[in-house]
Amino acid sequence: MIRFLLPLLTYLLFISESTLMQVFTPQHVESDTLLIPRFVVVMVCFIGMFVSPVRGVVYGIAFGLLYDLIYTDLIGVHMFSMGLTAYLTTFIARYFHGNIFVTLFVLIIGLSAFEFLVYGLYSLINIANMMLETFVYQRYLPTLLLNSVFVVLVYYPLRKWLINIAMDIEEK
Repeated sequence: MIRFLLPLLTYLLFISESTLMQVFTPQHVESDTLLIPRFVVVMVCFIGMFVSPVRGVVYGIAFGLLYDLIYTDLIGVHMFSMGLTAYLTTFIARYFHGNIFVTLFVLIIGLSAFEFLVYGLYSLINIANMMLETFVYQRYLPTLLLNSVFVVLVYYPLRKWLINIAMDIEEK
């Protein structure tokens, strides 16, 4: 039963991203900034850091593909970016002691890598027609702030739960 809880929670975060995106879009808020929840990226990085790097990359590829299939016209950008982000954050987190500040810093690096990878790949194929400065101030920084708050809120319960899952996996 516990094997199904992790994908279910990640899927629920995936669904909540689209729900929250509708709340934070500029049509509802009189601002040019875009707050984009990246809860699945955070969850995938947590899975890579606290359960296993391979599971983090697999979840990143799977949910990145799901994101590409549902929300975008181009398949592979989010799949590649999420898998690589999971790998990078897991690789960086191996060398540091895992407390909330270090984890937040590593996840900020991971979220930054993800956002710039997606922006760079879309710019490379001329889908993103947003200038870098506009991207940074209107999308990247607000998104980073929103997701950092999310990391701080879910760090302790999610870390404890994922460590328990990792111990259950090792016992089997």
